[in-house]
Amino acid sequence: MTINVLGVNHKSAPIKIREKLAFGKDSIPRALSEIKKIEGVNEVVLISTCNRTEIYTESNSDNSKIIQWLNNNQSMTKDCKPFTYSYHEEKAIKHLFNVTSGVDSMVIGENEILGQVKEAFKIADQNKCLASSLKRLFEFSFSVAKEVRTTTDIGSNPVSFMFTSITLIKKIFDDISSKRALVVGSGYMTKLAIKYLHANNLHNITLTNRNYEKGSKVAKENQCNYSRLQYLPNIISSHDIIISCTSSTIPIIGKGMMESCIHSGNEKPYVIIDMGVPRDVEPEISELDNIYLYSIDDLGKVIENNYKIREQAVDEAEKIISFKILEFRKWLDQNQSNDLIKNYRGYVDDITDGAIIKAKKLIKDGENTDDVISHLAESLKNKLTHETTKKLKEVLSLIDEETSLKIQNIFKKK
Repeated sequence: MTINVLGVNHKSAPIKIREKLAFGKDSIPRALSEIKKIEGVNEVVLISTCNRTEIYTESNSDNSKIIQWLNNNQSMTKDCKPFTYSYHEEKAIKHLFNVTSGVDSMVIGENEILGQVKEAFKIADQNKCLASSLKRLFEFSFSVAKEVRTTTDIGSNPVSFMFTSITLIKKIFDDISSKRALVVGSGYMTKLAIKYLHANNLHNITLTNRNYEKGSKVAKENQCNYSRLQYLPNIISSHDIIISCTSSTIPIIGKGMMESCIHSGNEKPYVIIDMGVPRDVEPEISELDNIYLYSIDDLGKVIENNYKIREQAVDEAEKIISFKILEFRKWLDQNQSNDLIKNYRGYVDDITDGAIIKAKKLIKDGENTDDVISHLAESLKNKLTHETTKKLKEVLSLIDEETSLKIQNIFKKK
């Protein structure tokens, strides 16, 4: 049994690839069910965020069948393997610990990823895709993340996407307090955007989304105006700053929509922050004059260029993770040993039960008791040693001398 992870993230693939491999929350149960049906897959967890899509499995083989499934479930390319990374056993365990601890994030130390992994774990558990190994691994990763975040400074004041967004907006508008902002969506990032805009004295904010009940509630709670999404083409030109983060599978703001704003004689600049994956804004909009479009990858590059990683905190985190890997490996080895012993006992029980049933039948049919006992002993000896001897010959040729001696000592006469 092997723990594997196959994934794409901000390091391995640009946003135009990641958005094609992203899974909406509603589509994850179906995907889990399909992956679980792949031959050899015993457990599976699927994580899909704006910066990563990762499939964790406990299986009898490598990730080749998972790659085939992924290729069959997207139309972006014939083979998405070049954009993926594939880890097994210890490397897979380390990768998950790095993810939950914020070490592998685009924004080092960000907190949101831990909640996203917990949600993915919950969905997998609800859909009966977890058993012993992966369940224990993910639960263990949450405790690792907690220890890293409480004993190091890795999560202290991270340079966030929203902070970077405001910085970029201020490069276009010296004074944003007099501007009008339009936020598209009603989730966590939308609320965070409103908070940052308010903190910079911009209070003329309109919120728009698909769900009227949820959107109007969020707008009221955050002192914003509200407009239905269907009116977006009519209201977009009256705003200077547009921040969008939705779960839409297709762009909400198209090039034609922005062209109509420019052709209406309005030559003012627009700043558009697109935090959606898949993207909410057609990338071709960046070709238009006076429009400054930034995707989540653009924000990531700015963060990477300007963010001084606290090397000491990262080093401390990696030391904790290395120790925790050994701790989990110890549990995994013990668990696998228990499974081996359980399987062996079951194997012996099956052979013994069958031999006893046959012996009782022989006695009932009038066979001599001494002959039946001799036959029983010979039968058990042959059945218990034949398969074991065959497998031992195969195994001994693959292991080192020290391990071979330990195995031989198991059968040493006392």
